Amino acid sequence: MSRLSGTGVLAELAVRTDRVRIPVWTVAVAGLTVLIASSYSTIYPTAESRQARAELISSPAATALAGPGYGLDDYTLGAMVANEIAGMTMVAVAIMSVLLVTRHLRAEEESGRTELVRAGVVGRYAGITAGLLSAALANVFVALLLVIGLLGVGLPPAGSLNMSAGVLVVGLVFTSLSALASQFTEHARTASGVGISAIIVAYLLRAVGDVQQGHSGSLLTWVSPIGWSQATRAYVDERWWPLLIGIVAAALTVACAYAAIGRRDVGAGLLPPRAGRAEASPRLTGVTALAARQQRGQILAWGVGVFALSLPIGSLGRQISDFIDQDPDLAQLLPGGAAAAADGAFALYLVFLVVMAAMYAVGAVISIRSEESSGRAEEALATPVSRVSWLGGQLAVIAGAAVAIAVAAGVGMGITAAFTLSDAGALGRLIGAALNTVPAVLVLVGSCAAVYGLIPRALPALWAFLGYVLVAGMFGEVLPDWFGVFSPFHYTPTLPAESFSATPLVVLLLLAAALFLAAVTGFQRRDVGR
Repeated sequence: MSRLSGTGVLAELAVRTDRVRIPVWTVAVAGLTVLIASSYSTIYPTAESRQARAELISSPAATALAGPGYGLDDYTLGAMVANEIAGMTMVAVAIMSVLLVTRHLRAEEESGRTELVRAGVVGRYAGITAGLLSAALANVFVALLLVIGLLGVGLPPAGSLNMSAGVLVVGLVFTSLSALASQFTEHARTASGVGISAIIVAYLLRAVGDVQQGHSGSLLTWVSPIGWSQATRAYVDERWWPLLIGIVAAALTVACAYAAIGRRDVGAGLLPPRAGRAEASPRLTGVTALAARQQRGQILAWGVGVFALSLPIGSLGRQISDFIDQDPDLAQLLPGGAAAAADGAFALYLVFLVVMAAMYAVGAVISIRSEESSGRAEEALATPVSRVSWLGGQLAVIAGAAVAIAVAAGVGMGITAAFTLSDAGALGRLIGAALNTVPAVLVLVGSCAAVYGLIPRALPALWAFLGYVLVAGMFGEVLPDWFGVFSPFHYTPTLPAESFSATPLVVLLLLAAALFLAAVTGFQRRDVGR
């Protein structure tokens, strides 16, 4: 029997299993990118407005947040898209790749299904190959849809193909990194946390490197997969050779992952499990304490990542005010208008960071689903643990962590805003603005919980919903008013740019409570694992 025996059947099964996830991710990532690119053509219709935008992007804070800033001397719409959108698209594709690969590799082993499959005529490398093919297919679909969408917006073909290829290579690199990480740990949560941490490190290396050396990038830029793909200079003077670095790195990492499979048992990791006490620590008494311990890796990874992203955003306040002074017509894009340009921009960026906190919540709720599929939920519920306490304890940890990540975003923005604006009160205002988003965050977490409790198979669709919430929150000033009616941020006061109102927040809290109640009720009435 070949080591690849059964690969075709398992690959077909993997794609069929992802028949909802792959289209949802593809439409959400590529569609969001194309929608933002299309809005840029409306917001910045003239060369003068785009050149004024280039001055803002040339600042160190904007460089750390978005990218190295190629083509700023002649800031075309294509260069704007590559500089300001491509980096976030690459991060989204990297997250997609990590979650898909971890699910097919480590989660399948953790649940015991891999051992059952391997009992048949299935080679040692069939499972990893099938998982990699499914994730690679998702990345290819994103790149293809992205090319079609960018061409539809009217951008040049060469630049569109170059930028989409860069997104594809980033996805493949993190696909291979996730496959390798899945060989070292026994648990899917840990493997996902390692993958997310790698994305955060790659983004920070790119940010620091670009700030140090500008357009050429420093050594730190060239050790980041995101830096490699952004170095293609899409829509400026397309370079293809940096993509070879990513392709070679992905191939070498995949080879290491295959080699690691032969050195471990099915279900085990290369890293030996840490020896624990004979009896559980008193701190692990109860479902809530255990859930907090299980989630701590993901909480730390997402929290540090969001806080790190918030720091350069907070330092953009002065540049944004100068930008609006040069082109007052653009003040209509910000809540509060020209009088509160910096606060309006902070409010929009805060939505972006808070949606990232909700992304953690979606991944955490999906991990609860894995507890069911692995059979551990049934074992826990066979003890004197009720369904309400089992699910409620885990949701309490997830909701608390999502709120903490959102507040951390406000703290980070407030610290750098206070320094750059020489305004000590900016810290308090931005922390207050972050607390103002807590009801909306709880509604998003409650929506995830309700889908899990009532129709758990629809959990992948939550990624598309988060994409919609992000677009509605950040571009609500230029979109039709009805577009954002399903987003909780549509009803949240846009602090610190506008005045506070308690009524909508109370309504959102009541809605969040109703969603959590629906989640618990639905979980009580359905079969475990169904």
